[in-house]
Amino acid sequence: MIDLDQIRQALHFVFGGDFPDEPLRLHQAMTRGIFIYLVVLAIIRLGKSRSIGRLSPLDVLLGFILGSLVSRGITGHASLSGTAAASAGLVATHWVLTRLACQWHWFGDLVKGHADKIVENGQPLCDNMLHHHISTHDLDEFIRNKGLDDVSKVRLAYKERNGEVSVLPKKEPPTVLEVAVQSGVQTIRIKLE
Repeated sequence: MIDLDQIRQALHFVFGGDFPDEPLRLHQAMTRGIFIYLVVLAIIRLGKSRSIGRLSPLDVLLGFILGSLVSRGITGHASLSGTAAASAGLVATHWVLTRLACQWHWFGDLVKGHADKIVENGQPLCDNMLHHHISTHDLDEFIRNKGLDDVSKVRLAYKERNGEVSVLPKKEPPTVLEVAVQSGVQTIRIKLE
C-alpha cells in the first residue's frame, strides 16, 4: 500500500516543498527548474502562442511577466503550485485576448496596435515615420534589408503591428530588346521580366 507520508517526504527532498521552508539545495533548484520548464511549456502549447518570430506587444508582455513569475518559482521565492496556477492564468488570459483580437478588428487594434503606411509610391510619409520614431536612416536600412537600394523603388512600406517594416517594391515595366537577325529584313522582340 502507498504511504502518502513517504511520498510527501520524497517530493520534499526532490523539490524542497511547494514553498520551501529552508534554502534550496542544488538538486532541488535543478528539479524545480525542470518542473517549471515542463509545466510552462505545456501551458504555452495549450495556449497556442505564436512563434518567436511574430511577436506582438501582447506576446512580449506575456513573455516578460511569465519569465519573472517562473523565475520566482524556480528559485523558491514562490510556491510551485502558485507559479503553475499563475502561469496558466496568464496564458489563458493571453489566449482569450488574442482570440478576441482575431474576431474583432477594433479589439485587435486596441491590444496589438495597427499597421501604418510609411512609404507610398517612393515617397516617405514623414508624419507617420515620426509618429513611429522611424528616421530616414532607419527607413534606408529596412529598404536595403529587402534588397532595394533606393526609396524611389518602393511602392508601399508599412510599419506593422509587431514593429517590423514590410516593403513592397514597385513593379518595373519589362525591358524590351530588339535584335536584328538580318540587316533590315527581320526583327525579333524579346521581353525580359
